[in-house]
Amino acid sequence: MAPHKVDAYFDLLGKTPEFSHLFKLAQKLREDQSTFLKLIPAQLAPHCSLSQIKDSKLTVMAGNGAIAAKLKQISPSLLLKLQKLGWEITAIQIMVQADSISRNQKTPTNQQHAKKGLKLSRTGKACLSQLAATLADSELKNTIQSFVKKHRSD
Repeated sequence: MAPHKVDAYFDLLGKTPEFSHLFKLAQKLREDQSTFLKLIPAQLAPHCSLSQIKDSKLTVMAGNGAIAAKLKQISPSLLLKLQKLGWEITAIQIMVQADSISRNQKTPTNQQHAKKGLKLSRTGKACLSQLAATLADSELKNTIQSFVKKHRSD
């Protein structure tokens, strides 16, 4: 279905009495999300989304612990900015829900790295060989030697 047909369908559906309240809530959430994303650092925006505002508490979903930690650091200033915009919130709760946000993010697989043709440089091989020579017999030494051996043909 073409995008304009979908939009027309949603417009029509949003005008029906049964769904008008739901569509108003969805539109409000979309607007709130847009406002929120403008207030946070650009590098965090793809990794977080608004969940709900309940009992004057805004819940934000973060894609991982690092994003959540950064959001917690900026939450006092973020709270003040949102209150200045008229949001009736007194607290921000940050929750990690990696699966829901990361579904849309493509992460490279080992096969994708292989397709890119990433190669270990000659200097890198030499340094790793030198490191392995200084190590006592161990799993680490064996792993490094195996890695270097694997990349000798490159």
